[in-house]
Amino acid sequence: MKKKSFRRGQTVFNKGDGANELFIISSGNIGIYFPSNAEMEKPDIVISSPDLFGEMAVIDDTMRMATARAETECVLISVTRAEFEDKLANTDVVIRGVVAILSERLRDLQKRR
Repeated sequence: MKKKSFRRGQTVFNKGDGANELFIISSGNIGIYFPSNAEMEKPDIVISSPDLFGEMAVIDDTMRMATARAETECVLISVTRAEFEDKLANTDVVIRGVVAILSERLRDLQKRR
């Protein structure tokens, strides 16, 4: 895990980017912009500490489905896919299955927006 700082307005990732890490918000606010938000003037969701984001693409090894941008100065903790998979590997197989299914269902719901 590694700390990363972002300036206000700086993009963390864009829709369609590959995903090799998820982020935990240590401080600041992150705006999430869904594909239907073409103007990207206001975020669809604003999240803050101790929320995390970017997890779905790491869980199901797909492209980013939204854009994430720092709405304020932010400090994020990056968790790589390998670190996440190591932690997940030490859990029960049922937990791993539930995490995968929840991610898939949430992604399907987002596509219908």
